Amino acid sequence: MDHPIVKKISRIVAAVVIGMFLVECDSPHYYQQLESTKDNWDKDAALNFTFEVKDTVATYDFYLLSRNNNQYPYSNLYLITELRMPEGEKYRDTLQYFLAYPDGKWIGQGNSLKELYLLYRENISFKDTGKYKLQVWHGMREDRLIGIEDLSLIVEKN
Repeated sequence: MDHPIVKKISRIVAAVVIGMFLVECDSPHYYQQLESTKDNWDKDAALNFTFEVKDTVATYDFYLLSRNNNQYPYSNLYLITELRMPEGEKYRDTLQYFLAYPDGKWIGQGNSLKELYLLYRENISFKDTGKYKLQVWHGMREDRLIGIEDLSLIVEKN
């Protein structure tokens, strides 16, 4: 019998282990950061990612790694992003991703927790070196969105 407290503790332990793995191991990615929503994402709470660009000649691909549980009530996910450049410029986007097929089956990999790589931007070059900040909000109708466990930003250098 799976007690709700046991399930919650199992999720917390899994998140800590994954977090330790990401911190302790060298990532194959140029940049990777996980931000937890604690399965209760407030529409006004931005997830914040800060990364540094040192090479303006290279191009980069950006992915968002979404992890949702079976309590997520929708088949899609709207995200609002704001990318801030070192010199202060801002670029805002509204994105829609599908997390489930029309028949309701989850698209991502995993059993009770589904992971899905979402392409955010590809072949992006930057004119300035420095620190860039990406903020992500959910754009769903709910004030508090359940079922999304966390979101990661992954940057690949081409």
